[in-house]
Amino acid sequence: MPDLERNEKELSFGRRLARLGAAWRRQVDHDLREFGLTEATWRPVLYLGLLPPPVRQTDLVRALEIEAPSVGRLLDVLERSGLVFRSPDREDKRSKLVSLTEKGERTARQVRHAVEAVSRRLLNGVSTPELLACYSVFERIEANLNNRTGLSAEMAGSRS
Repeated sequence: MPDLERNEKELSFGRRLARLGAAWRRQVDHDLREFGLTEATWRPVLYLGLLPPPVRQTDLVRALEIEAPSVGRLLDVLERSGLVFRSPDREDKRSKLVSLTEKGERTARQVRHAVEAVSRRLLNGVSTPELLACYSVFERIEANLNNRTGLSAEMAGSRS
């Protein structure tokens, strides 16, 4: 690839990646509307369904990459909906542990199915070697971010 074309691709890569990520989440949003979930509510439920319970509220804040007060308000909504419950952390009195209720676990399965369905739909026609190459690029970008910002690989690599 000539240098000029590569420079143009480099300049637009981040914008395109962000646009695709937002479009991907909108697709999941669309599929979850019938369950009364929005991105604000399905993402915490998804993460709580993927992470080993109980989850420290601060760990959920890091996984979702949103401010702690916003996560607190989201958890208030999810708690009122009967999807999660919070309990004190015996190891750290300042921290709360968050767990899914039985209803929350069913909802997390619905969310996971919707995310998987969107992934299958949007990755239709993408070959395994193409997908692996894309993952390889993502891993290199994450490594560059981690080297630059000092983020832990676990924190940067656990996002969907």
